[in-house]
Amino acid sequence: MNTSYYDQCVAFALSQRGFKATQFEETDWRVFHRQIANPGSIFPAMGKGGIVLPTVMASLLGREPDKAVSVVLLSANKVKSEVVLYNPMDDCRQTVDMAAFISSWHQSGGSCTTAFPPNNSTYTPRPIDLSGIQLPDGYVELQETIAENNHDVWATERQSEGWTYGPKRADYSLETPDMVPYQQLPESEKEYDRAMAINTLKLFVALGYDIVKRQ
Repeated sequence: MNTSYYDQCVAFALSQRGFKATQFEETDWRVFHRQIANPGSIFPAMGKGGIVLPTVMASLLGREPDKAVSVVLLSANKVKSEVVLYNPMDDCRQTVDMAAFISSWHQSGGSCTTAFPPNNSTYTPRPIDLSGIQLPDGYVELQETIAENNHDVWATERQSEGWTYGPKRADYSLETPDMVPYQQLPESEKEYDRAMAINTLKLFVALGYDIVKRQ
């Protein structure tokens, strides 16, 4: 991700909210950074007044070489299946196909920053910082097993609620394309479970625990 474009996006997004500040640190907004592309969360985030800064590949903006670039998600029209982005490379607003945007977001690595105005009724979570934790090789091998089991737990719970497989998610009929074995999930969906597994293993290390396999 090009940090200069990210800074430009932050400054633009804050100016749209009436701030003279150019960095989130100069405001009291709550800021979150994620590495998993999740359209199901960023679109509602906009509805709650959030600022959404995903990364996309430069080719989506009509630019080469193809590198990851931060943009500002300004609006989304599900009827027309298009989104409006602030393009920092050309300092302009740009309308792109929604499916192409999501695909480009996944391709760029799924990075996204969201920021929300202060809310005194919402507690401030303080998770342990795991960014500097390196997992031993043996722990990394556990990642996929934990991720697969997490998906199976999720699927069991959803099936108990009446959910079944469907080619598209449909809440009214309780259908989802994710109701398949873990191995058949697209890589973008597997990343949810992998992130949970990795963070759990890193937490063990951060707290001073070792995992030893019984002989």
